[in-house]
Amino acid sequence: MLPKPLRRVSLYFRKRRNRPLCEIIDKLHQATGGPVNVLDIGGSLVFWLSIPEITRKKCSIHTLNLPGVLEKLPTEEESLRKTVTMIVGDARDLSMFADQSFDMVICNSVIEHVGNWLDMRVAANEARRVGKRGWFQAPAFEFPLEQHFLLPFIHWLADPLQVRIIKLFRPSFKALSVDDQYMAVYHTRPLTRAQFAALLPDTDMLSERLLFPKSHVAIW
Repeated sequence: MLPKPLRRVSLYFRKRRNRPLCEIIDKLHQATGGPVNVLDIGGSLVFWLSIPEITRKKCSIHTLNLPGVLEKLPTEEESLRKTVTMIVGDARDLSMFADQSFDMVICNSVIEHVGNWLDMRVAANEARRVGKRGWFQAPAFEFPLEQHFLLPFIHWLADPLQVRIIKLFRPSFKALSVDDQYMAVYHTRPLTRAQFAALLPDTDMLSERLLFPKSHVAIW
């Protein structure tokens, strides 16, 4: 978990980044007059806490996660459980859903964790298939601070070097098995703007900047 000061900074950027998403949800709600049917792939409830309550109430929210992801939540997040439909599934296989079955598909800082390039491409294609509209966000490879392990520059290095450096600065990581260490690095892949555009072609691309690009957002 992030230290409290960093959590505040992260929340500030998240709220600012989410403004275009809130505007899309508001417009969809106005157009239909009913709840906006949303699939949040890999969704976390803390993400929805950064969305204004007035906007959340316009949505029928479904979160899709691997088993056990949304267990033992903090009190504030636990309070949202009753307003969210939780689905167990995999971002790479949304075959349980028909084409265009959701008004909006959201994927916030998840696609970089699904695996290799092929896995990310499959996940992106599945999201485009089931969502009429979409909002995807991923951490920028160009940003010097890796935003999962919170260490500078490591994501620019080969996997063995990443593992060695993370073990030096993260005691809990050192306690993991070698297999778990490499799997953690393998499933943390920040993306360049060009990579993100290749995964999600024909979308509106935005880049949040803090001197360097900090994250990329694709909207359709």
